[in-house]
Amino acid sequence: MIFKRRKQPSLLRRALAFLWPEKGFARGWRYMRHRVERINDTPSNIALGFACGAFASFTPLFGLHFVVAALLAKMLRVNIISALFGTAIGNPLSFPLIAAGSMSVGQLLLGRGREAKEGEAVDGEGVVAAFLDMGGLLYDGARSAIGIAEPDTVSWSVAAARLDEFSSQFMAPYALGGLICGIPVAIASFYIVRPAIAAYQKRRTEKLERRRIERAKEARASEAAAEPTR
Repeated sequence: MIFKRRKQPSLLRRALAFLWPEKGFARGWRYMRHRVERINDTPSNIALGFACGAFASFTPLFGLHFVVAALLAKMLRVNIISALFGTAIGNPLSFPLIAAGSMSVGQLLLGRGREAKEGEAVDGEGVVAAFLDMGGLLYDGARSAIGIAEPDTVSWSVAAARLDEFSSQFMAPYALGGLICGIPVAIASFYIVRPAIAAYQKRRTEKLERRRIERAKEARASEAAAEPTR
């Protein structure tokens, strides 16, 4: 192909471009909308798949949202591709808001609202940073456990102890709050995406039908012109 890239981008680069488009989020969202509209499935299956991805974005399993979305779509027997696109609801711009909302609701339901420090429950960027730090700590601990880390790297026992504290302080309230906040967002996503897909598929069917009729007319006209005059 003439316009095919000589060097294809890596899977990691494509995933990062999906979460943070190089040419801006507006163009990225338009591209995603066109790709979702062109999925060959029923509007309900596509919309339900997208809702699964939107819900997965509210789980505290950072780095595994694609996997969670695909498993949910598989369980519900809906479109997995649209579920992967639905995870774009969680992106670098929205994650702080999602984290702040999920943590605030989770702490409130667990009765920790009064115990939390002022501003802690709404510090979305701080929550995301805490998850990233914990991920790095577990990575270093795992490397120490198998003996491939530097001598001064944190040990697995220390990382495991920090994980227990982290799970109680962050993971539990985030998971509970994300469940409560993710459900209405998933429902809203379904009712927004389904009519849009249905309208697009209707327009596409009508357009294809018009083309078929025009081609049939052109074919009949060509046959009539080719017939010898009597």
